[in-house]
Amino acid sequence: MKETLLALVTVLVICSSSQAGDRPVLSDSSYGVIRFGANLSAVESRLKEKAKSDTGEFDCNFVTFRKYPGIMFMVEKGLITRADVASKIIPNIQRIKIGTPLAEVKERYPKAIIMPHKYDEKGHYVIFKSPDGKRAMVFEETEGKIGSVRAGLEPSAEYVEGCL
Repeated sequence: MKETLLALVTVLVICSSSQAGDRPVLSDSSYGVIRFGANLSAVESRLKEKAKSDTGEFDCNFVTFRKYPGIMFMVEKGLITRADVASKIIPNIQRIKIGTPLAEVKERYPKAIIMPHKYDEKGHYVIFKSPDGKRAMVFEETEGKIGSVRAGLEPSAEYVEGCL
């Protein structure tokens, strides 16, 4: 009986690991094969795909890749500095989903930095900084729930309006 239970647990762990491994997870340092700080042309080469740009005219813009739907990447002076997500299907290392109540986030992460929202007097930013302060994940809350997340290099991760 113990051997059967152990075999079943092993199969479940292997199955859940392979499913999780197939799906990229947003962190303060990367998403999938894209590391924040990487050169856009090197990422395009690695993905074997040209990024679709919103403008391509300035030192800062947002790009998307077919391989990674539901996520936009900020590019500053040719480097990918952050990712923006407003989709429930994109997992992140904090395991905070779009729609999660702020009260639940505060309960789970009492040491998270909570800042007032720039445009919504009732809203907040929930910030998780890397130990060295060079990267961050920012969860934006309005109407009591998380509505979006962005992550990447500082100060880009905390830019409110996107490109400055």
